[in-house]
Amino acid sequence: MDQNVKLEDIWKVELEILDEVDRVCTENGLKYSLAYGTLLGAIRHQGFIPWDDDIDIMMPREDYEQLRTIWNEKAKDGFIIQDETMYDDYVNNFAKVRKDHTTFLQFESERECSYHIGIFIDIFPGDRVAPKGIRRKIQYAEFALNLLYNRGYTSSAKGIRGAAEKILLRSVPKRFHRRVSNYLGQRSRRWNSDTNAQIVFPNDPTSLVRYYPQDLFENLVRVPFQDRTYSVFRCYDDVLKLRYGDYMQLPPDDERIWRHHPIIVDFGKNYNELDWRFLK
Repeated sequence: MDQNVKLEDIWKVELEILDEVDRVCTENGLKYSLAYGTLLGAIRHQGFIPWDDDIDIMMPREDYEQLRTIWNEKAKDGFIIQDETMYDDYVNNFAKVRKDHTTFLQFESERECSYHIGIFIDIFPGDRVAPKGIRRKIQYAEFALNLLYNRGYTSSAKGIRGAAEKILLRSVPKRFHRRVSNYLGQRSRRWNSDTNAQIVFPNDPTSLVRYYPQDLFENLVRVPFQDRTYSVFRCYDDVLKLRYGDYMQLPPDDERIWRHHPIIVDFGKNYNELDWRFLK
């Protein structure tokens, strides 16, 4: 196992995973779009941002749930879908698809986790935003608490928010965190039948008030990415401006860095198959 890993080697595996997600979605009429830095890379670089190391996609909640339901039947062997409904120690409220017989260990805590830790792509589900006023405030609280209890740790916020998160975590026994998180997640989605409502992706604290247009997933288009094409929002310009501002402007040189810094990467073995000498 060579820890002098090249980004291009990780990209190759991530594209294999994305190809399979694209195939399953296309063949089953499910909508998705490249998202975040992957969408930015597609538009600005026609592929990966040269210093980026992951792939993100977004889906409407109903298509996301359908993908989860059909994945094991429709996907090829060797591609594993996972989310918080499958593993008690899975701390994200969005899904990952991983390639079997690979390893991508990001955190020390993952050494003991129950789920597969291979190379992956992220899939973020979008929900409809509640009407303005008290209902939107309640939904925001539900989103925030869903994140808090799903992760089981605070957002590291300072001041009143950070103190409140610590109190809220301590007020519910840890064995009930996932149950509370799932309940709040379900409640926060009660406006998903309103197709006139905006869309939000409640996967991290900064995204809870970033609202996208109600027709975000209508009239998707295909754009080049590496030597392939994938699905993106027709309004990608508006989406990227909302997230990044002047997104065609390159960042300073000191910000063009590989951010994930995995502890262990392997392209042929699962973590539990590795030689013990490499595990510490």
